[in-house]
Amino acid sequence: MKARARYEVLVERDSIEVVDLDQGEGILFWDCTPRQRRRMHEALIRDLDRLSPQDFLYEWAVAEPSQFD
Repeated sequence: MKARARYEVLVERDSIEVVDLDQGEGILFWDCTPRQRRRMHEALIRDLDRLSPQDFLYEWAVAEPSQFD
């Protein structure tokens, strides 16, 4: 199963949230600049399509917006 089947990415003006669709709760959240938000969102979408739910959570649990400056 791909991570896209389990998680949804919500993009707000200054933040990104990953929601677990099974639990209906946010599991990851970042405050971002517009540039970071755009780059992080693109990377999140790519990983939702290529990783399992467990691998996706493992990789993104340590992500920081500053990595996307």
